[in-house]
Amino acid sequence: MTATPMTTTTAATKSSNSQRTSIAAGTPTLSKTETVFCGASAGVVSRFVIAPLDVVKIRLQMQTQRKDFPTILRLKAEASGAPVSEGAANTAARQLQQFQPKYKGMFSGMAMIVREEGVRGLWKGNMAAEYLYLTYSGIQFLVYQQTKILLAKTAEISAHKATMARTSSATVTATSGSLHALSVITSSSALQSFIAGANAGIVATACTYPFDLLRTRFAIQRDVKVYTGIVQASRHIFNSEGMRGFYKGMSPALIQVIPYMGIMFGTYDTLKRVASWLKDKANVESSYSKRTITAPSKPPTTAESGVSSSEISSEKLPAKRTAGQFLLGLEDLVCGALSGTISKTGVYPLDMVRKRLQIQGSEQQRITASVYSPQSVTKTAATSGSKAAVEELPTTVRGCLVHIARKEGYLALYKGLLPGLLKAAPSSAVTFLVFSQAGAFVEKMRRPKPVSSNS
Repeated sequence: MTATPMTTTTAATKSSNSQRTSIAAGTPTLSKTETVFCGASAGVVSRFVIAPLDVVKIRLQMQTQRKDFPTILRLKAEASGAPVSEGAANTAARQLQQFQPKYKGMFSGMAMIVREEGVRGLWKGNMAAEYLYLTYSGIQFLVYQQTKILLAKTAEISAHKATMARTSSATVTATSGSLHALSVITSSSALQSFIAGANAGIVATACTYPFDLLRTRFAIQRDVKVYTGIVQASRHIFNSEGMRGFYKGMSPALIQVIPYMGIMFGTYDTLKRVASWLKDKANVESSYSKRTITAPSKPPTTAESGVSSSEISSEKLPAKRTAGQFLLGLEDLVCGALSGTISKTGVYPLDMVRKRLQIQGSEQQRITASVYSPQSVTKTAATSGSKAAVEELPTTVRGCLVHIARKEGYLALYKGLLPGLLKAAPSSAVTFLVFSQAGAFVEKMRRPKPVSSNS
């Protein structure tokens, strides 16, 4: 008869311990609605912070420059056989200068945008991007949370079935072995985070991709504006390119987001656990040294003081509590920045392909080519008065990668990497920090206030 209460108490204790461990590790325990709210808040804040870097990165990615163009000019001059006059040399120099890319780096590109378009130019396309990050982050964290819960349940069920299979003599050994392997794989925290992050990235990308395409097209606009607003841009794309126009470049986006989000969440989870382990180790060593060096005074009992020991420590050490909150926030920033940098570097060529395909075949591609990369526009079209022909990219991810590498060199696959990394690091850092702090705030608001002992 006493077994049931003991079992219930043990289960409750385990649940309480796991909840405290989750909170100690910096992961708030939130409902679905709270998760969406915290994720959306994190997305909006992080987007506003990194918008200028995103604009510069996209414009660098849109530039196409043939790696062999200076050689072509030299060979053309040599083939003519005529002596090169000073005027011809100046003409060749002007041609070479004309066909140089407009933006040569992150800082010079940012300065040029401010000089030509004003400070507001650094936030072009930000409204579409805010919608993107608002919905993307909310969906992402919700799917991540639910996937981790599902994986934890799967690991528990697999472990139970594996145990039952080993104890049953009639069960085949291979079955118990496969169940045990499944339980080990799904119980790995880092692997759970990778799978959950990849799944969250796929779902969030598929749901919000049209906003991503609009953000790209707004960001590359200069004086010649094809799109004046989100509604007008949506109508223009639908009328000229059809419904499929909203999903151009989605294939590399989905291929990219699987390792990107998987690595980011997996790395973040691993770094947080390492940080938690280091803190626990430091706390144990600190408490041990205090016990061995100084003789502690006898603390008052709960009956004598009328308050619990936790209340005494929280009242006497407000500075320590504030320092702990600051260190937890700093921990979120560092772990988030490292995870964003590692994941972005690994998948950057796919991001380049996605951006190129997003403007493929659009009217904006011709304007972009003539402004950013004049050598891709044919001269015959200009003389005939027709629209400038633009070099068509292959529609497949592999074909586009090979095309860019052959025409512009392998380093072209990493155009805009520096602003991309400078964007990814603060973006993921701010996202994880705001999500963690918003989650802690939500938990604090829903926590019941302590009842006074006098009442």
